[in-house]
Amino acid sequence: MKALPFKDDIEREKQREADKVRLVRLRAIAAQLAGDMWTLEASDGRTRVVTRRSTGERELLCTVHADALPHEYELITGAFDLLVLFLDLQGRAAAKVRDLMADLERTRRKETPISSRAAMLCQDDRFQRFLEGKGAGGPVPGKQAADTRLKSLLAISSKTQLDEPGEARKQYFRLLDDFRAWKSGGGR
Repeated sequence: MKALPFKDDIEREKQREADKVRLVRLRAIAAQLAGDMWTLEASDGRTRVVTRRSTGERELLCTVHADALPHEYELITGAFDLLVLFLDLQGRAAAKVRDLMADLERTRRKETPISSRAAMLCQDDRFQRFLEGKGAGGPVPGKQAADTRLKSLLAISSKTQLDEPGEARKQYFRLLDDFRAWKSGGGR
């Protein structure tokens, strides 16, 4: 039975979805501004934010009055640069998280002995069907038959032999490659 999510989990998920929508929107805005150049023009105690669009047009975007506070001034006049910086930082952070997740997965896989992974694989119905076409052929009706066929194909007496470097391990990985190719071809 699957546990029901907590209310906080549901709210966090809603917020993540809303954030994704906002991020997509910000990326679309940045894409529309690509090639534009924002400049500042100051006169009469006012600063004007002016754009030179990629189409060649020059347009006044806004005027910042002299009574604007320094942090307000900086935010308004630097909005375009801040958007580009934010999207760049977000993209690099997301890439780093993906890299770390991949590293974590590789580490997790390394911690599981190959013999254990082979034992789990022998329980897989598709792997059992795959093994039917290997070796002496014939039916592989379950986990025990798959275990026996695997050991026979690799010429080993125990799957723990796969945990040690050697020919059996190499053959096991070649067999896994064949299994993946068989699955991607639709299996049987």
